[in-house]
Amino acid sequence: MTPLSPRRFLKAAALAPLAVADAITGGYSRALGLVRDELRFAWADQQAARARERVQSVAHRTGQGKQVNLQLATPNWICRYRAATFSTKEPETLEWIDRFGGDGPLFDIGANVGLYSLYYAASHAGRCYAFEPSVFNLPLLVRNIAMNSLERKIHIVPLALSESSCFADFNMASTEEGGALSSFGVEYGHDGMALAKTLSYRMLGTTLDGLLASGLLLEPPRLVKIDVDGIEHLILKGAMRALREPACVSVLVEVGQHFAEQAETVRTIMGECGFVLERRRGSASGLAAPTDNQIWVKSVA
Repeated sequence: MTPLSPRRFLKAAALAPLAVADAITGGYSRALGLVRDELRFAWADQQAARARERVQSVAHRTGQGKQVNLQLATPNWICRYRAATFSTKEPETLEWIDRFGGDGPLFDIGANVGLYSLYYAASHAGRCYAFEPSVFNLPLLVRNIAMNSLERKIHIVPLALSESSCFADFNMASTEEGGALSSFGVEYGHDGMALAKTLSYRMLGTTLDGLLASGLLLEPPRLVKIDVDGIEHLILKGAMRALREPACVSVLVEVGQHFAEQAETVRTIMGECGFVLERRRGSASGLAAPTDNQIWVKSVA
């Protein structure tokens, strides 16, 4: 028997409690269909609407002892898993926000449905710029921001970032809401290997430095988090002016443990921009190929 990948295991575990309920509702739907097709369709629409409206509460205590309470939309297994593991999946990211957060902004590149944007905006004075190009994640990102009344503190940037400004393919391995595993302008994923894409669409991408130079972004980042499953190093290439800004004090970037080109490029750029690697920790991302969350801090030397 072929062993399950970590991602498939997580999905199976999350879906297991729903198997009985699915069997019951499926049987009821088929029974309605024997009466009239319209009843079956109406029942299916009602169940889909209920799934879209599901919300889960999350509570987390910061390193400073403040309780942060959030509401998260959970229409599917991925979003339920993200909510259930909010405090445990990447504790180093929450600790990093607690330690370095302040009045300046967080640039959350690869915001997904906004977990860390929400946490930063709810726990610190600074605003957040949430960069998310996925048309499947954007509706949930918007909804999560609205449910937590953080519209004035979180600015959505629905663009892909890379090393240059251009139109290119945004390739997706998953079209599920809250899903990850995508790439912009390249054919590889988080491990440097070919991405098993299921959907692509052409979109505009740009550089972080370009957005700052144009005045569209009015302030340089205090913190930068980059988790985009593969082109983190290319995004850093297009952000070197921003990284050199004195206001930018720390960067958290996900790097594939076996993606040598990415790791070397990240190391070179961060060193040239005045950062030192303080810590790395294996990311509990559920990906088949392991990744590290690297925390870089501006050198005081």
